Order: sequence, then structure tokens, then C-alpha cells
Amino acid sequence: MAPLPFNMALMEFLASHRTPFLTSFFLAATFIGESGVYTLIILAIYVAWNKQLAIRLAVLVLATSSLNGLLKLIIGNPRPFIREGTWRSKWAISPKNAAALATEYSTPSGHAMAASSFYSYLYALIGNRYFRIFAVVAILLIGISRPYLGVHYLEDVLLGWAIKLLVALLFIRYGERIGILWGRLTHSRQIAAAVLASLGLWLFSVAINRWSFSGEPRNILADAGFLTGIVIARPLELRKVNFDPRSSNLAAKILRFLLCAGLMIGALLMLGKLFAAVAVNGSLPACGLEYLRYAAAGFTCIFLAPLLFTSIGLAERIESSSHRNG
Repeated sequence: MAPLPFNMALMEFLASHRTPFLTSFFLAATFIGESGVYTLIILAIYVAWNKQLAIRLAVLVLATSSLNGLLKLIIGNPRPFIREGTWRSKWAISPKNAAALATEYSTPSGHAMAASSFYSYLYALIGNRYFRIFAVVAILLIGISRPYLGVHYLEDVLLGWAIKLLVALLFIRYGERIGILWGRLTHSRQIAAAVLASLGLWLFSVAINRWSFSGEPRNILADAGFLTGIVIARPLELRKVNFDPRSSNLAAKILRFLLCAGLMIGALLMLGKLFAAVAVNGSLPACGLEYLRYAAAGFTCIFLAPLLFTSIGLAERIESSSHRNG
């Protein structure tokens, strides 16, 4: 597909008017919009404040990431400066990051979509005026950082904001109703639905990616795997553990967070090395194992980590369903 008629003159202007201070500032802003940062925020909410909110945020972020990947494949618009071959000199990011981004499409901006959905959802739920100001500023800065750094057109950001603001509003309005309908399914049917939806979404992404497993289909597979792990673990945690995220003191909450993050990262690293030894990278078996790897990471965060919390006295269980924060 030919590049969309986006404003390259603006991109050239931004690239030629960067300053060291602004570049450092917007690199920090774009880092805050990375998926790993959202993951850590959601883990902190899960282990120390509100489990149900964390689960909903995780679903929203994972769905946003998958939707962004599909839209990029469908639209197929190259990033700025790719066609001209000047991206190495025009992008204000690390060479390693640039090499990875150069293989991806541009439209819409994943950073803008994720920030818009994540912070607009929290904006609607948290009435604190100062947090709401922070949420709006975060959305704006994360989005603006992308064209400043040269890796997205301004139109990519505007489109990303619009799409996910709409999705977040729908999620806010209908999320409770969807949750009730989902809760009526048996656990086994929830798992089956998650697996089948993951397979269908992945196959669709592979088809529009010219039957290649690499790139966006691999990212979508990871998102779907993590979400499947959550689907498996969530009812088990409520039935067999049901820890209270607000229990214990601040030190215990910090330890819970570090333990949960460590277990998740450890599972991803350990299984990554194990699966790499038994399947050729990029093959169909490797894709299946990648899905299982991320499902195991999601299961570890939501069930195994809380089981460990309560076993070693870092968290209390919720005994009464009337006080359940799930």
C-alpha cells in the first residue's frame, strides 16, 4: 500500500528543530507509554489496591494492543522517513529500537491508543481532580512524543486517540454488563472461548500479514496468551485464594509487587529459553509454545503469586464474600 498523504512537512520541521532537552523529555514521555510500564502499574493495582480494576485494565490494554496490531496490518502505512531511507538519521531513538520499529507499520499509533484507553478509563473511575489532570497530561505527552521523535505521523496519533477514546467510552458504559454475561459462563467455557478467540484473531492477523508469523501476529499471539492465562487464573484465585489486596502494611505490599513482577519475568525468561531449545524460531510449533509461554505468565501473576502471598503471610484472605474486592 502507498503511504497515506500525511503531513511530511511537519515531520521534517520537527526533526530539524529538536533540542537535547526536549528530546530527553519526550524520550521519557514515550517510555511511560511502553507496554511494560502499563503492566507494572496494573500489577501494583492488583497486589495492593483493587483486583477487579486491575483485571479490567489488563483486558483493556491487551485488547488495545491486539486491535492496534490488526489496524496496522490492514492499513499498511509505512512509518515516516522509511520510503526516503532517512529514518536512521531522522528518528531520535536508540539504534536498536529504530531497527525494530522500521519493520513495523505506522498507522495508528500504538502509544496513543494505549495511553488514551488506559488513562481515559482511569479518568472516568477516579474522581480526584489532580489525578484527572495527570491523566490528560499523560495522554497528550505520550502522544505528542511520537511525532517529535519521528516515529509516527501526527495523524497516527490523532487517529489512535480517537479510536481508543471511543473504545474506552464503550468499555466504561458496557463493561459491567459484559462482565455479568461473561460471569454466567462456566469456567471451562470461558477458557474455551478465550482459546478459540485467540486462535481466530491470530489466524486473521497471519492471513493479512501474507501468511507470515513474524511481526504483529507474534505480538497479538503474546497478548492473547497473556489474556488466556488471566481467564484461567481469575476464577481459581477467587475460589482457592481470594487474597485481600488492601491487607498488610506498605512494606508487605511492596514485597508483593516485587515478588509478582519477579515471578512473571522469571516465567517468561525461563520458558523462553526452554521453548527456544525445542522449537525452531518462527515455526508453527514455536508459535504455539509462545502462546503457552505468555499464558503461563498471566496465570503466574493472577493465581500463583497470590497463592504464595497468603502462604508466607504477605497477604490475608478475604473470608466474607460481602467484603470481596474482586
